[in-house]
This record gives sequence, C-alpha cells and structure tokens, in this order.
Amino acid sequence: RARRRDGRRARGSRMSRTSLASAQALCAGPAFSKCARRFRRRVAAPRVAGRGGSSRVGISVSIVVAASDRFSGGAPPPNRLDEQAARDRVFRLASETTGGRGAMEAIQGCLTSMPGMTNHRLMLFRHPSLKCPLDTVALNLVEPRWVVAFDAIANAPKRPGDPPFCFGITHPALVPPTTPPGEDVVAPKPGDVGLVCQVDDVYHDNKTERMYVTSRVVGRFAVERIVGEHPFFVAETRRLTDEPFGGSDPEQLDPEGLKALEEEELRVWRLLETLESLSKKANEEVFGGGPAIDYDAKRFSPVKSARPAWDENPPSESERPEMFSWAVVRRLNLDKRQHLDAVRTTYTTARLAQCADALQEGVDYLAAVAALRDAEDDPSEE
Repeated sequence: RARRRDGRRARGSRMSRTSLASAQALCAGPAFSKCARRFRRRVAAPRVAGRGGSSRVGISVSIVVAASDRFSGGAPPPNRLDEQAARDRVFRLASETTGGRGAMEAIQGCLTSMPGMTNHRLMLFRHPSLKCPLDTVALNLVEPRWVVAFDAIANAPKRPGDPPFCFGITHPALVPPTTPPGEDVVAPKPGDVGLVCQVDDVYHDNKTERMYVTSRVVGRFAVERIVGEHPFFVAETRRLTDEPFGGSDPEQLDPEGLKALEEEELRVWRLLETLESLSKKANEEVFGGGPAIDYDAKRFSPVKSARPAWDENPPSESERPEMFSWAVVRRLNLDKRQHLDAVRTTYTTARLAQCADALQEGVDYLAAVAALRDAEDDPSEE
C-alpha cells in the first residue's frame, strides 16, 4: 500500500510539471476526439427507457442556439416576409407590372384627403358575398393591382390618432363580382350602394407571395360618379345613414316616427326571444348554429337590462337602433335582392320590419316542429 501511494504521488507530480501545451498536444489525439464526440452525443441526446427499448431524446443545443439567435436578431418567423422584403416586392410589382403601375396611379386620388369615413373618394372592390355593418371582410389577394393598392392604403401617411384609410365593396346584386370571358365589366352606376370597409391589418405571406387583408364594415356609401375605371373602379361617393327620428335638435324630433321605431324594435326583440326558446324546445339550430340572440344583438338591444354590463364603449342612443337592425340583418339568410333593400333603405323602421317578417317565418316553422314532436310524444294520441 505504501508503494502504491508513492507511485500515485510520483505520477501526480510528473503531471503537475507537464506544461499546458504538452497536455493539449496529448489530448488532441484520435482517442480523445472519439471520446469527446461520444460525450457530446450523450449530453445532447440522453438515453431513456422507452416502450421499444432505449431511445435518444433531447434537443440539439446547436439548433436551439441558432433558432434563438435568428429570432432575437429581428428576423421574421417562418413563412412571413420582413418589412424590407415586403417593400421590395411591392416596389417590384408597382414598377414592373402593368396592373401595379396603374394601381399606384389610381390609388393616389383616394389618399389625398383625410382618412376614415370623411374620405368620399373610394377604391371599389367587387366583393362576392353579402356583408353588413359589424361584419368582417377578409381578402386573399394575389393580383399585382390589389397588392399595390392595399399596401398603399395600409401604409399611407397620416397624423397620429387618425383612423385608417377606407375602401368600398360593391353589392353583388348590382355589380357582379366576376366577368365571364368575352363580356364587358359591369361598372357601378350613380346611385348604386355599397359598404365602406376600414383596413385593420395587412399581412404579406412569404411562400405564396400573397397579401391577406383584414377589414371591418363601418358604414355605407352611394355612388355619385365614377372617376376611374382602370385597373379598378374609383368613385366619388356620399355617406349613407339612416334618417334620425329624434335628438337634441327640436326640429328633427318626430314623436310619431320615434314611437313607431320603438315598437318595431320591441317586436323584433320579442321575436328573437321566442325564436330562441322554440329552438331549444324543438332542438333545432337557427342562423346556422349558435344562440338566436348573439352578443351584438344584446349590445344594441332596445331592452336596457339585456345589454352587457361590461361594455366599456356603449353605443349612443342615436346610433343604437340602426346598429340593432344590422345586428339582426347580418344573421338572416336573405337573398341578394332582400339584402339590397336592407342596404338601400335609410329608415331603420323599414329595415326592422323586414327583419320581423323573416323572423316570424322562422317562429312559425319552429312552432309547427315543436307541436308535431309534442304530438308524437303524447301517449294519449295513440
């Protein structure tokens, strides 16, 4: 034992006298490299017992570090274009394509005045679906003219606090969304109505080179004259709003019209309540699923107790009846002509009456279904 202790001490002293350079030279051999590689593999992917035996699990440290460096450095996530790449692509489309060059010229007139609803010169998009105020309009764009135009709308300079610029969508009952080959495009005419959309978000996709636009309907317009036709229609418009029946101005106060409006609102609300109870009783879906009275209908309800208490920005009493009518219209399965009548009218009472007629049909149908099922379940009828 004494001899072994003396041997270890001697070897330790010899190693301590070995220089750092000689130690690195000794460790640089093939045996050490093989051992180091084996150690790194065991650290990166430790073995754990699995169902089929031992397996390697873990994440490569180099991959994690590379990913963290890429995202912390400001690079965009996968499948998205960074801002500079988006600007380069839009500039290329605006300078090298016919549609992009025309769009850049046509859109300038829509951006020369104040943004928001006060801008009455609108770019018109031929939309195929029926939309109402409170609805969301999502666009998937690939044509150079639309990519250039909507990028200009989204990035147009404006003062802090100004609303985004808007665009218009035509009504499919007046302007067909597509044109058959060999036929002329149907242009909007003076007096045609449509909907004003406010851009909320614009997103460029990297792989497919598409633009995704999210907007919401904030109002209606009527065409006064067409000022541009290529590569899309640009129109001078006027804002379309419902006629007021009351307010602070005594000259605009119409007691009889206001009373008729309140009665029609309550009638529609009672029909919605009846429709909701009958749908539960008959186990039938209404409006394509979901409750008959949604959040928007409650928010603009004529019954104060039905309105949500947590609404931080409640509507004013002057705009509430019109928005209540739209909250109901947007859920009804109206055809193009019926929907066009609802968009054209400037009387909330007339729109609510149209809603009441459609709701009454649904109530009658569900009442018949519920009565039939009650008769089938009644044993006294056998």
